[in-house]
Amino acid sequence: MPQNISVPDIGDFDSVEIIEVLVKVGDQINKDDPIVTLESDKSSVEVPSPAAGKIIELSVKIGDKVSKGSLLAKLENESSNLENEKQVNENSSVVKNKTIEKSNSVNINATNNNNKKNIKLSSKDDVDPLETNEWIESLNAIIKNDGPARASYVLNRVVSEAYTAGLVLPDTRMTPYINTIPT
Repeated sequence: MPQNISVPDIGDFDSVEIIEVLVKVGDQINKDDPIVTLESDKSSVEVPSPAAGKIIELSVKIGDKVSKGSLLAKLENESSNLENEKQVNENSSVVKNKTIEKSNSVNINATNNNNKKNIKLSSKDDVDPLETNEWIESLNAIIKNDGPARASYVLNRVVSEAYTAGLVLPDTRMTPYINTIPT
């Protein structure tokens, strides 16, 4: 059954412009993935998806003006709910059967459907190597399924959120410029 994705309460604005459409018909999205970016005279905001599923219809385009309750898209979410339940069940059986041994490197032995997997992570500073591995697997899946541009977008959003939350991140700027002024 299709689910409507509408503009949420955006404050005292009657009509705001859509400056970016972040999905297309046929895209498979997760809950809270951004659908569109709206811009008022004071700020821009991304509208998240209320559920996971497949976009079956887009009702807006860049430049359209929308208000609270305006229809943005329609989402087919029955099949994704079944997939999500299946993945949750698989993940919970892996988590139930994991064993972590502490040493300089960490070994995780996970059994799922009588198949044994050994994942070796070599950081003694990692307090949750299973979670770290899940993040890396997610990034690799994005690169494989949606390409490096999407992965880059997701990483930029994560870094933005980290800065917003007040985290101090290492400086990773790499430029071709060399300081030619002598000390």
